[in-house]
Amino acid sequence: MAYTKHSESGHYIFNETYIKKHYKYSTDLKTKSAEISTLADEIWREHYTPIIGAEQVEYMLAKFQSPEQICADIKENDYIYFTANCQKRQKMTGYCAVQPREDHLFLSKIYVRRDERGKGIARSFLNEIYALCRWEYGFDRIRLMVAKPNYDAIAMYKKVGFEIIDEVKVDIGGGFFMDDYLMEKRMVFPENKSEEYEKREE
Repeated sequence: MAYTKHSESGHYIFNETYIKKHYKYSTDLKTKSAEISTLADEIWREHYTPIIGAEQVEYMLAKFQSPEQICADIKENDYIYFTANCQKRQKMTGYCAVQPREDHLFLSKIYVRRDERGKGIARSFLNEIYALCRWEYGFDRIRLMVAKPNYDAIAMYKKVGFEIIDEVKVDIGGGFFMDDYLMEKRMVFPENKSEEYEKREE
């Protein structure tokens, strides 16, 4: 399992695609936040317009996915972002974000460009999140919220061990609501942590 530590700039997952971690002490946050926002515009309009409608997509992009908001989330709200980057084509191919909460790690978002799906990027993001949950925060669970009509995402999360534990309707302003499922994955770790760590380092 790969794990991008704070001191690392990134690592390759396959071919010329590498995962990079962005957190509050990263030095290029403004630039990366702008790149992530540009990718969000592309992915959200393609994927979410049929699910929640164009008007709500535009509202949520402006409210939650602007460069300023992404940068503020990282600097002020303890969000950690991971990006997938294709060095050969000089483009970002996907991103995800998590936030540590009181007793769990919250998976806020995970998105991959349409033409890059099915290549293992989402799975690599999840591996990073599992490792972060375990080794950096010591949590035993990950939670996320997913739109009820987002059937493909729900099926993917179920496939990797998430279960629906509740239904949540959130007023996000502008007359819009997020009508979501709350999903949770319980992490199972070996009792002997030192043995597990030694195996990871081999």
